Amino acid sequence: MIWKTILVPHDFSSSANHACAVARDEAKTHGARVILVHVIDLPYQMAPESSLIAAPDEEPVSMKSYAEAGAMKHLDDIAARLAKDGVSPQKFIRFGRPHDEITKLGEEANCDLIIMGTHGRTGLAHLLVGSVAERVVRTSKVPVLTVPMPDHS
Repeated sequence: MIWKTILVPHDFSSSANHACAVARDEAKTHGARVILVHVIDLPYQMAPESSLIAAPDEEPVSMKSYAEAGAMKHLDDIAARLAKDGVSPQKFIRFGRPHDEITKLGEEANCDLIIMGTHGRTGLAHLLVGSVAERVVRTSKVPVLTVPMPDHS
């Protein structure tokens, strides 16, 4: 199968960086385009329009704008590293539940593959935190490649 469009969800973790490297290699092999997405899941008690004041002499900024600006800075850094390796990704920031937004974007962008890292949580940590990757695998109509962190032991 030849991948034409690869979606890479990124939560700025080392496991997402590893999955991004795999996606970069696949994109170069197949001549595919890469789409990076970061999903911001604001706490339900905090409305996106809520204002933050960074310093007494600064204008208030909405929680959504503040979160979006920080995430875009990280995505820009990742995109710049990929561009040095010959892959220029598109960047998206979405708000909502991560697994929902990832699967929606996968379909909207006509992706052929979603490549995402796994944190390797098991037991109680997996039960309490859950797994975005697991939910994406279960609900996505687009094939999903989950990439565990390499074992360096």
